[in-house]
Amino acid sequence: MTVRRPLTFPTVLRPVRANAVRQPGPLSRRTMSTPPNPSQAPRPAQANPKDSQSRLRRFNDRLPRFLRTYTTPLLGAPVTHVTSFLVLHEITAILPLFGLVAAFHYGAWMPDLSSDSGESNAFDEGAKRFGRWLRKKGWVEESDVNTVAEHEVTGATYGAQKEQAGVRLVLEFATAYAITKALLPVRIAASVWATPWFARTILTPTTNVVKRIFSKS
Repeated sequence: MTVRRPLTFPTVLRPVRANAVRQPGPLSRRTMSTPPNPSQAPRPAQANPKDSQSRLRRFNDRLPRFLRTYTTPLLGAPVTHVTSFLVLHEITAILPLFGLVAAFHYGAWMPDLSSDSGESNAFDEGAKRFGRWLRKKGWVEESDVNTVAEHEVTGATYGAQKEQAGVRLVLEFATAYAITKALLPVRIAASVWATPWFARTILTPTTNVVKRIFSKS
């Protein structure tokens, strides 16, 4: 005589569970899928906007067409050459600027590059830019910057403004900026010419030393 066991609740659910395991639904496949490893995720195709190549490309686009003949070949140059050119370009801007300011300050003379025509020029641009910077440093007052911006005093009356130290300082920076900007073609040609030497003699050895220091630490 065959003894039949009574159907219990777990016994009834067992075939249902087995069927669920054999035929997983979309939720089961999604749950069991392996999440992507963040370290293996593909890098974005766009270059970092702060790298040397992007900076040089933006700088080259802003230049006049006749100056691009010097800088366009650098777009395909090695990274060391691109970085060297950018560093040299900054050096050729900073050294003449502060050198001219020192010469004007201690020589008590400078050319009159201001314009009363109301047209914006390099002198006015320098007066605004360095006027804000000098004011933030606390070296000049707001009235000193306004005096230069409104052309109430120019380089022609420089000698009579010795008692106004703030006005004199703004005038010196604005004039030095205008001259440095006018020397842009010379600065670019000199930077391009010195780029291979700077990359080989200065940048590459310095980079190697820094890498060795950090590798040992």
